[in-house]
Amino acid sequence: MLSLDSHSFADPTQATIRHIAFQLEPDFGERCVRVRARYTLDRPVRGSFFLDSRDVRIDRVEAGGRSVRWALDKEDPILGQRLHLMDLAGVTEFSVEMTAGPEASALQWLEPPQTAEGLHPFLYSQCQSCSARALFPCQDTPQVRFTYEADILAPRPLTAVMAAEASGEKEEGARRRFSFHMRQPIPSYLFAFAVGRLAFQTLGPRTGVWAEPPTLPAAAWEFAENEAKLEAGEGLFGPYLWDRYDLLIMPPAFPYGGMENPRLTFLNGCYVLGDRSGTYMVSHELAHAWTGNLVTNASWEDFWLNEGPTTYAETRLSEILEGIDAAELRTAGRVLRLQKAIDRLGHDSPMTCLHISLAGKSPDESYSDVAYFKGLLFFRQLERAVGRDRFDSFLRDYIETFRFRSIDSEGFLAHLQARLPELAESVDLRQWVFEPGLPEGSAEVRSTLLEEVEQAADAYRRGGRPTAEQVAGWTTDQRIVFLGRLLPAVPAADCAYFDSLFGMATVRDGGLLSRFAELAVRSGYREVLPTYEGFFSTVGRYSFHEPVFRALVEQDWSRSLARPLLERWRWRHHPHTAAALERILAEAGL
Repeated sequence: MLSLDSHSFADPTQATIRHIAFQLEPDFGERCVRVRARYTLDRPVRGSFFLDSRDVRIDRVEAGGRSVRWALDKEDPILGQRLHLMDLAGVTEFSVEMTAGPEASALQWLEPPQTAEGLHPFLYSQCQSCSARALFPCQDTPQVRFTYEADILAPRPLTAVMAAEASGEKEEGARRRFSFHMRQPIPSYLFAFAVGRLAFQTLGPRTGVWAEPPTLPAAAWEFAENEAKLEAGEGLFGPYLWDRYDLLIMPPAFPYGGMENPRLTFLNGCYVLGDRSGTYMVSHELAHAWTGNLVTNASWEDFWLNEGPTTYAETRLSEILEGIDAAELRTAGRVLRLQKAIDRLGHDSPMTCLHISLAGKSPDESYSDVAYFKGLLFFRQLERAVGRDRFDSFLRDYIETFRFRSIDSEGFLAHLQARLPELAESVDLRQWVFEPGLPEGSAEVRSTLLEEVEQAADAYRRGGRPTAEQVAGWTTDQRIVFLGRLLPAVPAADCAYFDSLFGMATVRDGGLLSRFAELAVRSGYREVLPTYEGFFSTVGRYSFHEPVFRALVEQDWSRSLARPLLERWRWRHHPHTAAALERILAEAGL
């Protein structure tokens, strides 16, 4: 049943959007996208109809060959403006002509120096969580799903790609028209496209990769195992219902590790590492094809229902493809991050619940590791309680039952208790979902790779530094977990030793660079700053920079350096990243 969403002006009881036909015309000179959209509703509407909108210039609304009266209501700083269509007069179709300008939060416009090739601009959309309304008016809530078709007019020699099926390409003078069709219904936050100098390489019958030409060969090698991942996912979670699974390798300014847009995951180029050590990120985004894209959280207060099951599903894929020890080691690192997040937020903070209240808050401001990693631990606890075979059967049933639908926490718990009633005897389900902190004993992880790290960390605490021979065979995750065990600080001289031991000046893995930079800043190791600035100036993933900026503002020696660092490189980062780092500075009085 559809209900009102506190982060949307839309009223699904009026009618719901079922299909949209788009024409998108990006203008790189003006940094705007001109949009024409024809909407089809599930039933006729008489009188008012409400849509979400933010910073979109509405030029014309028509229905049945006549103009429709409309108004934009008073702006809300979080929700934007309600677009009020006043007299649809019983129609099921209407069209809107509009322009999304340079300030649209759904779009990032990259200059040539911000791309791999350095010759052409690049444009992409990022609609999660509530930014689709900054590209086109819509019912911008994950409860409402629609299909769509789209034409994108791209200037030569750029190529348009979309999280949809490509259905044609046509020359039109200095531009090319790229046509797409999305037959599976999606919520608005999964609408995605990009325009840039791109090339494609097939990886398997249902998989491939798009990238800038200089990046494509390395990316194709890095992610050559994607077809095997897809098959493994189907073996665990049931049929893959999105037809294809392709990647688009994003410029490094992309603010996330990946975005699970159906059919076309947007993946940060920082994971093209040359050793396949970052391919777990693909496992995560692919897992969203079942948990998130297929079964979706009904509102952003239940964001954990997207990310918790997906992180659990990712670990299951990693067990198959990398081995149990490697998957458990990565989980150990995530438990460290979760514990840090809970310490920072407060063990009694409502923001450490899985289900959170976001009244008066933007979902983007509430982002933390809790949804991902507390959600992961909850699903691990459920599996332990009933056994893997029984829990796997539950997962497949859950995905089949709610596919192409949205669900909230109460609905999930009701389904869980109906299918696995014995859980009530051993797991306090409501404590996990609605109470803060972590239930006792839930963070235990076992791995022989982890044991090696723990032994080295214990030896260090007793005065023995690990040797080059000892760490020569360590994986990146082992190094990350080891440094995490040393937080919050060590002597600066020891940071210099670890800097040399791990060859930090040549490290490419963002997770390792981030962990070392945080430790170094907290330890007063000033020599880390040039390495970190080089990293910050080129890689835009927010989760890499959040812990380092928190460290910078909390240390007397580095506090005054945080604001100038952001201002020097703000232009290289997505508005979401810059805004989130701004909040850290504001909290610190900077």
